Amino acid sequence: MKQIKSRKDIEKKPVRITKYISLPKFIVCKLERSLIETPPLFNFNKSLAFFFLHLIAIRRYTDPDCDESFEGFVSLDSFLLEHCSYQYRKYFNYFLSNDILEKRNYSTDRHRANSFRFIYDSNEDCIEFVEVELTSLQKLKNFEVIEQFNGKIERCPHLVKWFYEGLEIEYENAISEALKEGDFLKRQSYLLGIEKLKNKEYWFTRNSKSDNRLHTPLTNLAKKIRPNLRFRGQKLANFDVRCSQPYFLVVLIEEMYSSIDTLMFENLIGILYSKGFREEYGKIKDWILKDDFYTKMANELFDGMAISLERIEWFGKGKKKEMKRVIYENERELVKKLILRLFYIDTNSNSYKKGEDFTLFDSKFPNFSAFLKEFKKNDYKELSKLMQNKEAHCILDVVTQRLTQMYPKMPLFTIHDSIMTTERWAEKTNLGKLIQTIMQKENGVKPQINA
Repeated sequence: MKQIKSRKDIEKKPVRITKYISLPKFIVCKLERSLIETPPLFNFNKSLAFFFLHLIAIRRYTDPDCDESFEGFVSLDSFLLEHCSYQYRKYFNYFLSNDILEKRNYSTDRHRANSFRFIYDSNEDCIEFVEVELTSLQKLKNFEVIEQFNGKIERCPHLVKWFYEGLEIEYENAISEALKEGDFLKRQSYLLGIEKLKNKEYWFTRNSKSDNRLHTPLTNLAKKIRPNLRFRGQKLANFDVRCSQPYFLVVLIEEMYSSIDTLMFENLIGILYSKGFREEYGKIKDWILKDDFYTKMANELFDGMAISLERIEWFGKGKKKEMKRVIYENERELVKKLILRLFYIDTNSNSYKKGEDFTLFDSKFPNFSAFLKEFKKNDYKELSKLMQNKEAHCILDVVTQRLTQMYPKMPLFTIHDSIMTTERWAEKTNLGKLIQTIMQKENGVKPQINA
């Protein structure tokens, strides 16, 4: 049965926010002008108003699908808004009536929630931002205004501290790269992310009840912008686990074989020990650990057939889902997305049953497909959640902790399955090989590491 989030669950924790946030200058000017020309007819807290507008700005930055799939409209959690203020509707009505925001109404037939976006007066890029102070929010009972995050709540102080000890972004170069983006709304999100990094306006979240990953301003920074990151003027080197999710599926399956006596996965024993599964899994495992998995899988699935690289796919979650046409660069990229969808999709859904790519995978790997279906039978989200949690624990609680113990002066940053440090430290420690060694000792299987 689907759990419904209660108001009580949200009220357990105050909203943590730093004293200063950056907002597009035109939005701040619109609000300031409206307050003079049409004063609100209710007890109006300007800092709270800025915070509500910040939720829209930051959500567009943290959710890369918002701009592309939803035309810049952002849906907000009504429980969270009410937790901030029981008068939140008055604030949003004020924003709407003064042309600060526009609204897309709730739609039952399209399963779409109320959502909002900024009203741009023109299609000129917003490259001017204003830092606004939110100190007065401390007077409200459900807010905690802080100087900076320390990472203790996220259980990652060994990572969070480096943001404040020298993380930088080459601002002009980053802006130039962002302005090359063709999509207007996505471009604005890039610019906002760069501004927040320049102003050291950081945020950190980690939810053990969800994916357990550490989410930071870096995890949502566009890949094309990341080469402009620096630590005390030095370039950063990035090391990531090749085929991370498939790798952690191998880790999970290997753990099942080693702990089968616990009967934790009793329903899977028959499949795990079948000849067909062991043959298919052995092939897939070798591709993941020793080869280019996605290329090998593409060759196996399509076997030289000429196929279309165009697909119509669903984007978003729940009430925010939208259909979108996608054209993949090549078969490898198509298969990469297919494998991830296999991990996340409900195998009892029509999207799965009617999907030609899924049907093809079922025919080529019937036993491995049966394993995935059986695993997700009671809760299709359980598999992906387990893999993400294993990845998060491995990277955040094992690998980076061990690296910090060995080299306490080495700066470390993570983007899910990726670890970054300066080029000097990467060379000094032979970091890629070291990560591989630590992960093999922890998980029993050696990953491939991309540098």
